[in-house]
Amino acid sequence: MDKYQSLSIKVSWLSIGVNLLISIAQFIIGINSKSISIMTDAADSLRDIVATAVVIFSLNLAKKPADKEHPFGHGRIEDVGGVIVALFLLLMGLTFLKESFMRFIHPQPLTVNFYIISIMAVASVIKFLLGFITQFVSRKAKSSILEADAFHHYTDCITTIIVAVGLIFVRFGFTFVDAALGFIIAFLIIWWSFKMLREFVDNLLGRCPPVELCEKIKNIALSFKSVAGAHDIEIHSYGKNKVISLHIELSPELSLLEAHSIADSIEKKVHNEGLGRCVVHVDLKGKAKAIEKEMIEKTLAKFMLNNKDVKDFHGIEIIISETTSIVDFHLCFSKNTSLDECHKISHKLSDFLKKQFGFTKVNIHAEPYRNIAESRG
Repeated sequence: MDKYQSLSIKVSWLSIGVNLLISIAQFIIGINSKSISIMTDAADSLRDIVATAVVIFSLNLAKKPADKEHPFGHGRIEDVGGVIVALFLLLMGLTFLKESFMRFIHPQPLTVNFYIISIMAVASVIKFLLGFITQFVSRKAKSSILEADAFHHYTDCITTIIVAVGLIFVRFGFTFVDAALGFIIAFLIIWWSFKMLREFVDNLLGRCPPVELCEKIKNIALSFKSVAGAHDIEIHSYGKNKVISLHIELSPELSLLEAHSIADSIEKKVHNEGLGRCVVHVDLKGKAKAIEKEMIEKTLAKFMLNNKDVKDFHGIEIIISETTSIVDFHLCFSKNTSLDECHKISHKLSDFLKKQFGFTKVNIHAEPYRNIAESRG
């Protein structure tokens, strides 16, 4: 376990201790004052204790090294823990919503004084400081679930401030404000729970990586002079660990030793940049033989004669690797051709080229036809 993982767990235990003291204090003054908003905020502090307990469990399990069944480690357990926290948060929010509604229908006399308001104000400051400390450690440890826990502390700070301000109105006889605050806090908790749930579920499903990150990886690969191109970048997240794979295009004249050295250097550079563990696959970059390209051009020209919607083609490029053969080109359609028809024609042509020439992949880029000079330029 590194120092930041150890610090993350210590901060989580600190969070449990602080929230336990706050919730006990809030329950005592909530019972004495008969305030639903204070009781709701106290229950929310108890929810934080359960949530942080899940955080500690997840962090301890996530630090387990990779094994035969889990070759990329156990990092995604943080996202599973996050889903549990979000669902628990949602349940609490719905409960508070119901209780606030009942209190609004059947109001009760409240006992609120300056002492109670002061305690709530102090509690909000403590929750803010706890959130700040937790967020600082989460960024150092690169822990998504700890960052979510920090977010909880900030939201608790906001709700406690709302309660403290609302109690001032209650102090002057506006007792309905107490139930209204219960509604506001409940809706905020429900909204936050859905936001969290979506984020953690997206992580588990495998969300699309940021374009900026893909571009950064591509630029690292292209910084090597022998690399003619980089494509098929895939990024899989396992907690704070990322597994990256990409294909680079090298000249077929290079030796196996040279190609391996370039791929190994790219992997090391990506890793040293702190982007993740990288695996580079080598493809051979080269132009197709003239006769082969000429045959494809003739095939496309003949296809054009039998399809009035296809007006031109250009940019034929063929990439050959040890296991794949790819043809890439642009197909120009009449401006009045529907998108559905373009798709059908492209799909039909793709199947034909695969069968005729044995391509494993055919990339057809559909575009509107302008004129011969523009399309072939």
